[in-house]
Amino acid sequence: MSHVIDNRSTQRLILRVLSVLVGLSLVLRSSDLQSEFISISRTLSRPLPAPTCRIPATDITPEINVLSRDIGKRFHLPQSAAQSITSAAFSAAQVRGIDPTLVLAVAAVESKFKPRAVNPSTGAKGLMQVVAKWHQDKVLGVGGEPSLLLIAPNINVGAAILAEYVDAEGGNVTGALGHYLGAAGADSYVKRVRLEMAHLARVLKST
Repeated sequence: MSHVIDNRSTQRLILRVLSVLVGLSLVLRSSDLQSEFISISRTLSRPLPAPTCRIPATDITPEINVLSRDIGKRFHLPQSAAQSITSAAFSAAQVRGIDPTLVLAVAAVESKFKPRAVNPSTGAKGLMQVVAKWHQDKVLGVGGEPSLLLIAPNINVGAAILAEYVDAEGGNVTGALGHYLGAAGADSYVKRVRLEMAHLARVLKST
């Protein structure tokens, strides 16, 4: 008796085998996707690292801390902003060899500690109201005129100008402040800066 090959049976068998293979493939793929999903979920569930502070805690001395609290309270500033301004003033003053309370007092009188303050009449900018056209070399040294609206660059330029005037006046702060103002009303201006310096000095004594 001769064997007759049933093409239909063969086709059905092939289809069954293919179906099983496809099913296995889908099961394996589903398992892989599940593993990937679990891995991603675990990654997303991990807590994010805490943001780094702009000023390391080790750089905030008791003097900076007490002055920044006083400045923040009186001028309604966030503590972080007050600390940044005070720290920048201390750093710039140390480099230039001048009193940090002088730098802070000028910033208080000139802008009330507003980093983005701009005088539309004179073009003076930032915390210490620097007029870029009169101090182009110093301004270029901190990155150009747009940098005057940033805390540290503005204070660096302002402190450098003050130090030059103090030196030119033989250490006379009153004369230096008159040059810094560069306009009428120097007596009133000097008095306001002096009063602010005296207040800051009293706050420092509390440390």
